[in-house]
Amino acid sequence: MPEIIPFRGVRYNQGLVHLDEVVAPPYDVISPEQQQKLYERNPHNVVRLILGREEDRYGAAAKHLKEWMGQSILTRDEKPALYVLWQTFNVGDSGSVTRKGFIALCRLEEFEKQVVLPHEKTLAKPREDRFKLFKATNSNFSQVFSLYSDPEHEIDVVLNGLSNSPPAADVVFEDVQNRLWEIRDADAIRRIQHLMQSKQVLIADGHHRYETALAYRDFKRSQNPNHNGRELYNYVMMFFTNVDDYGLVIFPTHRVVHSLESFNPKSFLQKLENNFLLREYKDRESLITALGVSPVRSFGLTMRGVQGLYLLTLKPTISVNDLVADDLPREVKDLDVTVLHVAVLRDILGISAEAQEQKRSLSYVREASEACEMVSNGQAHLAFLMNATRIEEVRGVARAGHTMPQKSTYFYPKLLSGLVLNIMSE
Repeated sequence: MPEIIPFRGVRYNQGLVHLDEVVAPPYDVISPEQQQKLYERNPHNVVRLILGREEDRYGAAAKHLKEWMGQSILTRDEKPALYVLWQTFNVGDSGSVTRKGFIALCRLEEFEKQVVLPHEKTLAKPREDRFKLFKATNSNFSQVFSLYSDPEHEIDVVLNGLSNSPPAADVVFEDVQNRLWEIRDADAIRRIQHLMQSKQVLIADGHHRYETALAYRDFKRSQNPNHNGRELYNYVMMFFTNVDDYGLVIFPTHRVVHSLESFNPKSFLQKLENNFLLREYKDRESLITALGVSPVRSFGLTMRGVQGLYLLTLKPTISVNDLVADDLPREVKDLDVTVLHVAVLRDILGISAEAQEQKRSLSYVREASEACEMVSNGQAHLAFLMNATRIEEVRGVARAGHTMPQKSTYFYPKLLSGLVLNIMSE
């Protein structure tokens, strides 16, 4: 079902720059402080393309791209290829893990066709931002991160054949080793294309980029009287990894609540006790351990001015339908994050769905220690510590034709910007 094709990737010339000085995280996880550091690291860092700080950052990105191509800082491969990417990292006490996948162009399809499936909602402002960048540069600077199911690991057999050869790129960034190989063998490419034809593609990360690519395709089509459907703007650069890959890791994203007009911890706990069992813990480590082994819908809670931490577990006498009366598929109602966002954030704390989407009174952090610190130092009223969403839940929601609340998943590690870029014209 998905149509994938090789492409002439644009990559940094390693004879002129050091890769570790010019790559960057995805634009949407770069803080102002990190942006400044990336600017200082190298005048050709990809941050100037994906998240510039100039007044007209879109025009500046187009100017940098043209100049760097002219100076051979960036060079375009002469022949189309697929690009194999291995990311090796450590996960706690589990040791080293490698997530394997490949980068290709994927034909853009509307979600209702069920070829490419989303699992999270998007917001208008980030889509508008990326659309302006697309228009200015006619390029994809970062991949959409997607999943496919291959329990027999047939595609992995093709990808693994390159591991004994030297990679075209090898860079460590933020404790993650990124190795890149090229596939130009026609038989290998056809084999991967054939195996992918029976798959559905699930967007794991990069929903805004995908929806922007759809809008940009429609815009380019309206401007092109000779449109034939084979132009490169009909495709988007995508990283594909097997949902059955041993290196697929999802981390939780914790919720931090701040800037409430009023908050009374005692009254809040009393309201929670109507639907949840509350168990108190003295330290964060004990709470996180209990949260991780809880077999039912649960989340942790820490509050400003309250010494203990709590594990909140849905009472066995309370059904999800009792708490979440919204017209949502069962697969969505069953999620911890849905119960939290509807029954607690909205119905008890009064943070509307619109306010949640706009991140008013609500922040998202990856580290439980950071969430707790924001409460203890007075930056927030309370924080909810979450378990990671399971990949089976992600698949179930997508197949139900629905989406999860924002920041329901954090696929780790993030894809590195700057390894491969794509210009949407020959």
